[in-house]
Amino acid sequence: MTRAVATRMKAGSGISGDGNPAGAARAAAQAALAAAGLDRAEGALLFATPHHAPALAELLDTAADVLGADPVGATAQGVMVSGAAREEGPGVAVLALAGARVEPFLLERIAGAEARAGDGLLHALDAPLGAGDLVILLPDPHAVAPGPLLAGLATALGPAAVVGAGAVDGPGTPPAQWAEGEIATGAVAGLVVRGAAPPRIGVTQACRPVTGPLQVTRTDGHWILEIEGRPALEVFRETVRGPLGEDLRRAAAFVFVALPEPGDPEASLRDGDYRVRNVAGFAESEPGRGALAVAERVRTGERIAFVLREPHGARDDLKRMLAGMIDAPGQAADFGVYLDCCARGTALFEVPGLEAAYLKEALGEIPVVGMLGAYEIGPVRGRTELLTYTGILALSGGGGDGGQALA
Repeated sequence: MTRAVATRMKAGSGISGDGNPAGAARAAAQAALAAAGLDRAEGALLFATPHHAPALAELLDTAADVLGADPVGATAQGVMVSGAAREEGPGVAVLALAGARVEPFLLERIAGAEARAGDGLLHALDAPLGAGDLVILLPDPHAVAPGPLLAGLATALGPAAVVGAGAVDGPGTPPAQWAEGEIATGAVAGLVVRGAAPPRIGVTQACRPVTGPLQVTRTDGHWILEIEGRPALEVFRETVRGPLGEDLRRAAAFVFVALPEPGDPEASLRDGDYRVRNVAGFAESEPGRGALAVAERVRTGERIAFVLREPHGARDDLKRMLAGMIDAPGQAADFGVYLDCCARGTALFEVPGLEAAYLKEALGEIPVVGMLGAYEIGPVRGRTELLTYTGILALSGGGGDGGQALA
């Protein structure tokens, strides 16, 4: 559905930690409207933690009644606005929009048919996507394969800026996605915000390289058998050293494989333009002969690097990303969306709300809504990729009225 166009975009965000689903929805939605100076919204994003999963219908009905629009969103491990976050308990965060042309969509029953997702998206939209448009994708990570999904959407997405995050499940509840008044699982919920100027996207990494590019010299499917002509596990152990090298399971919780861009892998690693993948297994005897498995197929001749997940480097990289966003030409923005990895937040920084505080410090009164998801979708040197252990900030608009409030 296409919403009306107004002269200036207005946006506001609100957050609530109320354990009552209807109360949380009402408080967050009212706070978002008040921050934007609106009586009713024309479009909205709403993220909720799985604590509210048993009463999602009541939560979303309440939010829609308050907002005057059905929100788009997904279940998240945590939610945030700039300046506040809810990770440990129940949380609802809302972004209310008006004066923007917004188009929600829900792609259902596409598991196993991700290659045709582009047809579904084009059918849901009123016009082709342009360079000024922001597309927010919220897939079910258990049912929808992200690689085939992005490949299937590639043509339909065109020159639009694309970000996203995987929905999160809770104890006994599957990941949920919602749009246009419908709640689904095994689907992709999404929102298109049409704009005149290209959105700005920033990506921050939680993992820093601890090696340079290394050539993979023998593989077998997901197994890396040799690196630089040596057993892959031997190279891995040399990288982690010390006690970690003797406890491979523990080492795999901190040291991962980075896949840099092939054209200039050294520059790719230096600039943070790489994808991080977990080490999924080890084999110390034949036929692996000291091999390690990676959660993405790696081919002989490709280059990889080992990266370390650690909070100090992640904090520095977050500040670097935010500084680049606010120093960019045409820096005015009406709202932001921050899509964060569930392995970041308090789990990484050991400081509750640290990323939300940095967003507030850098962006001031620009309203931001965010979620901690199962994975992220964002750009790597102009291509939309599946990412992990990253935080992705999308800024859209051009200086309309905006604000945020806590409930």
